[in-house]
Amino acid sequence: MSGFTQLLKSELTHGGFIDPSRIDPGREACPPIERETSDEKIFSAFVRAKSFPLHRIIFQFWRQRAVGGRMVLDCSRSSYAVLIYNLLHAKYRSLCIKYKYSIDNPNANPPWIISGGPVVTAFLNHFPEVIVDLRSYQGSNPLVDCALECGFLCCMMLPIFDHDSRCIIGVVECSMKHHALLLPIFNDLKRELEKEGLSIYHVPGPYKAISGDWETAKTEIENGLKIACESHHLTLGQVWVSYDSDENDDQMKLVKLSSYFGNVDSDMSSFKEFYDTFDVIFLKKGEGLVGRTLETQQSHFCRDVYKLSDNKEGVLALLYANNKSVYTCLVICLRSTHTGELEYAFEFFWPCNRQYILETLILTLRKYLPSFKFAYGDQLGDLLTVVDVKKSSSEALNETNADDDVAIFAAYRHEASLFYLPSSSTFENIMNKLNNVFQLDPARTYKVEYQASPSRWSSLVSLESCRRIDDMGAIKLRLQAEGRQVGWQWKTNS
Repeated sequence: MSGFTQLLKSELTHGGFIDPSRIDPGREACPPIERETSDEKIFSAFVRAKSFPLHRIIFQFWRQRAVGGRMVLDCSRSSYAVLIYNLLHAKYRSLCIKYKYSIDNPNANPPWIISGGPVVTAFLNHFPEVIVDLRSYQGSNPLVDCALECGFLCCMMLPIFDHDSRCIIGVVECSMKHHALLLPIFNDLKRELEKEGLSIYHVPGPYKAISGDWETAKTEIENGLKIACESHHLTLGQVWVSYDSDENDDQMKLVKLSSYFGNVDSDMSSFKEFYDTFDVIFLKKGEGLVGRTLETQQSHFCRDVYKLSDNKEGVLALLYANNKSVYTCLVICLRSTHTGELEYAFEFFWPCNRQYILETLILTLRKYLPSFKFAYGDQLGDLLTVVDVKKSSSEALNETNADDDVAIFAAYRHEASLFYLPSSSTFENIMNKLNNVFQLDPARTYKVEYQASPSRWSSLVSLESCRRIDDMGAIKLRLQAEGRQVGWQWKTNS
């Protein structure tokens, strides 16, 4: 009996349900041709990364090299991981090894050297680049077009730094179909790379020096965040400051000084995971609510951050591509008498279905942040002017991808399968797929349920009504055979 079958039997006989992340994905991780230490470390990280499902994901490392007097990014001799025998993966990989990306001369390159693109952006900016909808880059270069032909609709590019030298050595590409997998894969790869002494971003220090009585201001901030979140049942309160980038005038670097998580339910786990991961975020100037607030000193309010168009690209896309929870955000720009001209962005999140709490929240902050006032001079509690950010005319993520495929993890007896169906699939479509996957007995009646919570299963009605697994963005289904009769049928009532 194979290890996979043994695992399935052990999980199912104990009344549980196998975790998709524990399936051997049938993937092949290929070592580098040139046995360089950093390449071998990346290969080891690829081998151990297990948090993604069976299909439609490719990893490959673009190493910095000198070729013909040019500095380029090249993946032809580096580690990669693909699904074994997947012809589309092979097609994309075979084309990638024929091209290189220019990182020092965007002009006058031969046809086999590409100028620009997400890989180059991640390398030059020294920070992850995330593209939720690769279709917006169609026609920009032959590798993007090939990726789309092969079913890769989103990607993230992770710059790789040697921990000791703090030098960038290349970029890991993760291309996939389902944007809901971006955050779990990011966290998994980050963890495995760090075990090898590599990191995915490096922030040049020191941060902007904070003059004045920083410790007193910090104590006020920590106490104020805690009381505000607890008294108003907020999901999260956090405080950012920015410092200028000498490398890129169009880039803003945000450093998180303090944060406090309040009520976080299971649907917000990816939200918490994201902000636990990032203490520093690099954004284009004026991007995101925090960026807009720090640039203009105006308070910004958004009733549904999931629909904010700013979050379709860049590192913020990691969060909003994976989180289906609807929540509201307020960001205000404050200064403290203890730290002079330094501007702080106070950012608060709470569920969208909550009543309007802006006024009472500001009054609470006024009481517990005595040294703080608005950056434009008014006291907390005075007339609050807020920019109400609506969703952009360019559609939100969930509307742009309204008919994206949904990952479904189904189990019947001692068999399990992971497959994909369009989110608009009818009940009959789902049933036909399950029948094909498990070769069901037409003389039996079957009950089909989905996992509504860790301890509760409910009858399947439609994909829209199903709760997804937090870390994978998949739906769990289970089938149970009932009595025999002439002609198989599905039973959906409990």
